Amino acid sequence: MSFYQIIQHLHSGWAYLTLLMAIIFFLAVSYYALNKKIKDNTITKISFFTTLVFHVQMLVGIILYFVSPYAQWTENTMKDETTRLYALEHPLIMFTAVILVTVANSKIKKSETIKIPVAILGLFALACVLSRIPWNAWLG
Repeated sequence: MSFYQIIQHLHSGWAYLTLLMAIIFFLAVSYYALNKKIKDNTITKISFFTTLVFHVQMLVGIILYFVSPYAQWTENTMKDETTRLYALEHPLIMFTAVILVTVANSKIKKSETIKIPVAILGLFALACVLSRIPWNAWLG
């Protein structure tokens, strides 16, 4: 098994955990925000672990980006849907999701209550992840 295949399998496998944590994070912060609950250890841990999982996924993704044959830029990169997804759309949108989760985590750490904007950040992060998962590679 090559280094590329190991990193690809790690990135693909960790993506399930990333997606699960994005869903849990969104549901948890939404529950706390809508019920005006005071921040407690549970939401702090969910926020921390979600941020950690997202950052690990991003680091593995950066390594994968530089060793993947799909992320190579040529004159046809933007013309080919698959190459464009792996070379531009997936990394850019997933990086955006990492930023959104990180900002939400920061807001949770600084406040005593979870507010609706944090839930919106969680929703946008989840939407980013869902929108740029290469579903053909996952399900095919």
